Amino acid sequence: MTHAPAAPLDPRLAELVAARLCHDIGSPVASLGALLPQAADPAAQEILRETAQELRARLLLLAALFGPADERDWPEIARLLAGAPMAHRVAFALPARAGALPAGRARLALAGLLLAAEALPRGGTVHATEPAPGQIALRPEGRQVAWSECLLGLLAGDSPEAALRLGPRHVLAPWLFALAAEAGEALDLAWPPGEGAPVLLLGRGA
Repeated sequence: MTHAPAAPLDPRLAELVAARLCHDIGSPVASLGALLPQAADPAAQEILRETAQELRARLLLLAALFGPADERDWPEIARLLAGAPMAHRVAFALPARAGALPAGRARLALAGLLLAAEALPRGGTVHATEPAPGQIALRPEGRQVAWSECLLGLLAGDSPEAALRLGPRHVLAPWLFALAAEAGEALDLAWPPGEGAPVLLLGRGA
């Protein structure tokens, strides 16, 4: 069911992105605040360093996801994904080829990878492959796989406005659709032969 989405123009999208940003950096910031009174303790200092590194990685990821698009290669995308909120339970298996993805497609891939990671509530691995030039396939694999109902609704033709009413927790799906529209890319959900979760396809391919 290939879908060429229309860009949602509702300013509610900006509000939800802002709320999502605050949520995703809130946890490490709260940890820093709680540990600062104990900064003289060597054990607390180590945790502070780790938390500061986590916060920096999270900020780099969010800047790449929600900021201006830029060309990125797969190793750089892998480094950015180290800042994902679910990085402790989800691994990312990315293509090994050299060469940068175009700016619009790189940001689209990043959003799709995070959305695929959210489909693994009990952990697992997101496999990214390039089945055709100009196309990226994302396959979540784990004990439980559940693509966002918001994503499924948008692919089925639900309005972006309805998706935005679901709140900041679900903003990645409408954000993915907005990025696809801006980049002129298609989105599709394909069922592999045999058992396995649906695969999210980004781009039109050759």
